[in-house]
Amino acid sequence: MINEVRIEEDVKRWIAEDISFWDITTSLIPKSKAEAKIFSKQEGIIAGLRIAEKIFEMMGADFKPLVEEGERVAKKAQIASIKGDIHALLQAERLALNILGRLSGIATHTAMMIEVAKETNPEIRICGTRKTVPGLSIYDKYAIVVGGGDTHRFNLSDMILLKENHLQKFRSISDAISVAKSKTSFSKKIEVEVQNEEQAIEAVTAGVDIVMFDNFSPIQVKHTISKIKKLELNVLVELSGNINLDNINHYSIEGVNLISSGALTHSVKNFDLTMLTE
Repeated sequence: MINEVRIEEDVKRWIAEDISFWDITTSLIPKSKAEAKIFSKQEGIIAGLRIAEKIFEMMGADFKPLVEEGERVAKKAQIASIKGDIHALLQAERLALNILGRLSGIATHTAMMIEVAKETNPEIRICGTRKTVPGLSIYDKYAIVVGGGDTHRFNLSDMILLKENHLQKFRSISDAISVAKSKTSFSKKIEVEVQNEEQAIEAVTAGVDIVMFDNFSPIQVKHTISKIKKLELNVLVELSGNINLDNINHYSIEGVNLISSGALTHSVKNFDLTMLTE
């Protein structure tokens, strides 16, 4: 779970953004005790309950989750009940539904991609990318984990990933890997993004930890993996580049260890939720 201090700091900022001075609409309503319920309007995986709870909590309401984090729920399932002053409920509503909806949407989409991919490659792992919303990246990554996926890099400090624009500044892929090994802690993995089979073989021979096939076709993937296996070197194979729910079944090929997909976060559809007061 995300650090509680981080959650509290972010929720304070979100509330300050949403209620800059006062809520001019809710102020028209007399204060009174009220109850509310949050319901799902679709089937899927719920993520972000603790964050939603913190939003209601900081507004002075009592939030009680009725499902577990990461639980698959049916359409029309009750997700939570909330008690408190009507002002607190109404002021927290949109913030809470926004975060619950986004994170549950990411978790649900991740779970769907994993299910399809594992039909053809049970050992494969589905990973996020850094194509996340600034300020929300840690929450997006967390939702991927709730959905059963892998975070990949949280930020640029996590590992070395030599992409096309980096490699242009070196004499060769082998040279880039050699420099990376000489200047980087033993604790950091080295990954290289390659554009063709020749580059992939060079990277693997030079001792890279992970080789990322960028925008390879499924046929190119199979052919290149067969060449790499003959080298009998310990390397992880990752695929990336426009891989999504519609085509992931074509890429979950034997020998592929990882598939990273920006679609988990940059094209996510919010999970549909509603809150009704009583």
